[in-house]
Amino acid sequence: MRPFVATLAVAACAAFVCTPAAAGEVFAGLGTSGVELGYATRLAPGTGLHVDGEFLSLKRKFEDNGASYDTKLKFSALGLYGDLFLGESFRLTGGAVIGSRKVEGTGVSSGGTITINGTSYVVAAGETVTVDAKFSSVSPYLGIGFGHAKASESVGFYFDAGAVFGKPKVRLTPSATLLAQAGQANVDAEQARLQEKMNKLRAYPVIKLGLTYGF
Repeated sequence: MRPFVATLAVAACAAFVCTPAAAGEVFAGLGTSGVELGYATRLAPGTGLHVDGEFLSLKRKFEDNGASYDTKLKFSALGLYGDLFLGESFRLTGGAVIGSRKVEGTGVSSGGTITINGTSYVVAAGETVTVDAKFSSVSPYLGIGFGHAKASESVGFYFDAGAVFGKPKVRLTPSATLLAQAGQANVDAEQARLQEKMNKLRAYPVIKLGLTYGF
């Protein structure tokens, strides 16, 4: 976490240095990418820059192939965005999300068996299969939004809607006993099946809403 906070601080300082005479604003909000804190400034008439830190941690349970999965969705990322204003407040936004974005899940047999590559294997209590899906550490973002147009010493609001593009890479790791029963070839085939499903996720939808304060 410390390197991430340091990177955010450097990016925010760079925005101040690049535009020493420009008014700026701090902002905070919530969305599908989690909680975010950031800084925004105007670079020139009609253009701007904003940076933020995005943090998300969600848990979910589901059943698949005879196993009950406890999953976690975790984001800890830095967003760097350029804004092109069309009118007073509406803007087009493009940039990149840099950092860790992943889904982790550990499955435990819910009925005495776990299915891998179409075959069910009888497993003892405590046998598990773990699935990790990690997005690229740098992913492009495109979207539209309102806000960050004018900085004033008052509270305002902002809204963003867009998508972070990129497909996650899947890794399947069964416990040693389950691996011995299924064999590496079947594990690889099951991993490929999961990867094919994830490949359909070409973009992660982003919706954000929050408050700003200018200075």
